[in-house]
Amino acid sequence: MRLLMWLGLVVLVYFAVRKNFRANQTRSGDTQKEEAWSDNTFPQSTGSKRVEAMLNCAHCQVYFPASEAVVRDTLHYCSTEHADAATQKN
Repeated sequence: MRLLMWLGLVVLVYFAVRKNFRANQTRSGDTQKEEAWSDNTFPQSTGSKRVEAMLNCAHCQVYFPASEAVVRDTLHYCSTEHADAATQKN
């Protein structure tokens, strides 16, 4: 009976340490991701392809690729129609 108790305790400690280790790896990866997003691209771990950053339209709140952005007054829009509509409101 004591053997089962000790075995259970070891399994619980193992999973706790494993969860903590994975959480630390994720946190250290977040800082690398933030640095990579600064140039509107994010490097993938496989191959030489690069994934483009997504921006949020100030008018309709839809996400779109950064290369398609229409910038007016430091705000990002998904199309010229939405940029024009926002400037006509003001």
